[in-house]
Amino acid sequence: MRKPLKKTMNSNRRFRRVSLTTLVMAIAIVAIAAVTVVSRQNAKVNEAKNPQRTTVVTNSTKSQGKFVTVKVAGQDVQVDSQTGQMKELTPEEAQKMAAGLKKMINQSSEGLLQVQHPDGTVSMDMEDRFQNLPVARVNRDGSVSASCVDNPKAAGEFFGINPKLIEKQP
Repeated sequence: MRKPLKKTMNSNRRFRRVSLTTLVMAIAIVAIAAVTVVSRQNAKVNEAKNPQRTTVVTNSTKSQGKFVTVKVAGQDVQVDSQTGQMKELTPEEAQKMAAGLKKMINQSSEGLLQVQHPDGTVSMDMEDRFQNLPVARVNRDGSVSASCVDNPKAAGEFFGINPKLIEKQP
């Protein structure tokens, strides 16, 4: 009777070895799959953070000098090709900048609606108002100035444009 008992024990050991090997292989496959998924997600995030910069250069001769238009991240920037300084804002560009700033630093609560929720809380969509905007500009000497603005007067003074262009018109 001892011989059959030994065979049973050997088959149990083999089964344990086979199941242990299968378990280790399954864990390895899951780990490899997880690493692959995470690395692909990181690659997509890095692509989103570092978009490709395209540069389109056009020359234009003006009475003030020769400017080069450089397109970076979808924005056209005119730079003096001889001095490297950016061109001063035209009145149209100042109005365009003021229109963009106007919505973001709007401090008016007119037209905002409160929403009462079933649990008793109240919420309100601020519609991109009441923002503090971090802003920066390149000075004539090439240095960069940064600030944070939350009203038309501060924004106008920082960018050297008329604050009345930014204020909400009646």
